[in-house]
Amino acid sequence: MEKEEVEFLPSGLVSCLLDDREVSILKISPEKLTIRVTEEIEKIAYIKVAFYIFDEFRYEEVIIKDYSIIEKSEMNFSLTYVFSIKSQEYVHNVRNIFKNYSRYVVLKAFGDENEFSKEMVGYPAELDYEFYEYYLEQKKDWMTELDYTTWNENIINKVELAITLDNYILYKNYMDKDIKNFKDDYLKGNFLDNYKLFQKDITRLYIGNQFCHNLFPDMNLLKNMLKKGKEEKLQITLCFTYMRENYIEKTKDIINEVYNWCDENNMKIEIIINDFGMIKLVEDKTDYFNLSLGVLLNKRKKDPRYIYKNGYMENKELISKNSLDSSIFNKFLKDCNIERYEYENCGYKISIAEGCHSMHIPFYQTNTSQYCPLYAMCKTMDRGNQKLVDGCPNYCNDYVFMYPKHLKMIGRYNSLFGFDDTLLKSSKKLEQYINSGIDRIVLNFI
Repeated sequence: MEKEEVEFLPSGLVSCLLDDREVSILKISPEKLTIRVTEEIEKIAYIKVAFYIFDEFRYEEVIIKDYSIIEKSEMNFSLTYVFSIKSQEYVHNVRNIFKNYSRYVVLKAFGDENEFSKEMVGYPAELDYEFYEYYLEQKKDWMTELDYTTWNENIINKVELAITLDNYILYKNYMDKDIKNFKDDYLKGNFLDNYKLFQKDITRLYIGNQFCHNLFPDMNLLKNMLKKGKEEKLQITLCFTYMRENYIEKTKDIINEVYNWCDENNMKIEIIINDFGMIKLVEDKTDYFNLSLGVLLNKRKKDPRYIYKNGYMENKELISKNSLDSSIFNKFLKDCNIERYEYENCGYKISIAEGCHSMHIPFYQTNTSQYCPLYAMCKTMDRGNQKLVDGCPNYCNDYVFMYPKHLKMIGRYNSLFGFDDTLLKSSKKLEQYINSGIDRIVLNFI
């Protein structure tokens, strides 16, 4: 390899097109470009190389017409071409990308994570050393920042209000109290007892955890909760998480028992799908089950640190969209009898698909592990020593992972969550979502 040549630069930094056909770059230098293709090249009008400009958060395209093929190699399933390039613009951009990539590698290899982030994107590394001592103190601080004075109460009647019951503490609290006292205690425990939006009656319960299979209620408890919900004239949404192969039969049994209960009680409920395999388990049960697409399948980039990404402010409209903005995907879901989607308010304004959908506030999931890090930490004092948990002792009833104050994050169950109070602070922003198709607000305090 020559002195100024780099192999396998990340495609996000530099990419190449031959007459608008994207190809893989194997090596790049100020004078040469080595690419790999699947078919032999017969004729090229031009080479286009796109370089990422770090400081401007954009790509610069260089069109190259002055080149020659100096080497060709044929492999089993591909061909390699080496181009000699004579272009000062190309030379300038190659050396610039080398300089920035070298800086990236040095910071990543020899600086700590905070130093790397601070140098690369201006992340406030000094704030990463400030923690709350207790989670309750942290949550109280978050909620006391809210300003109720500008709240528009007229939007309250436009939405259905629901509460998520996703752990055994909440299951027990609900079973021990009528719905009014349960709601009052729930709001008080989360420092929201004076909040105007939530003076509205709760009309729906979300039962089950969308992230951890160990927090789904046992069948006797579930049936008692369903019975109590029916007596209190509440609508029920039953939440399922991902489904590992060894849980298929267990999940099938739960679905069948719930369906039989619905049939006996002539009551329709909603089922949240977080695994496309579950569609098969409920396909003949839609006379009593309405299906909704869960948080784990409503995928998008969510993280309180995302605001420090290069180009974040310039590309908010792009990150607001995801697969649910595709008519093809919408049709697939509709064909599977899924027409409601579960959204989370997650730090920036998101695009809402056509139809009537749910918005979960104020927490949003950023990461979920099938092998629980909280269990690993409590059991072995090493969060990386994870394994599939069977017979879980529910350490998450007593422990959470704490994160720096400024990030507004918490680790509980097998997941990480961010806190976004945007819709608690601004009735105008909430109304914008309502006008876009949100007809249900789901409280999901962690």
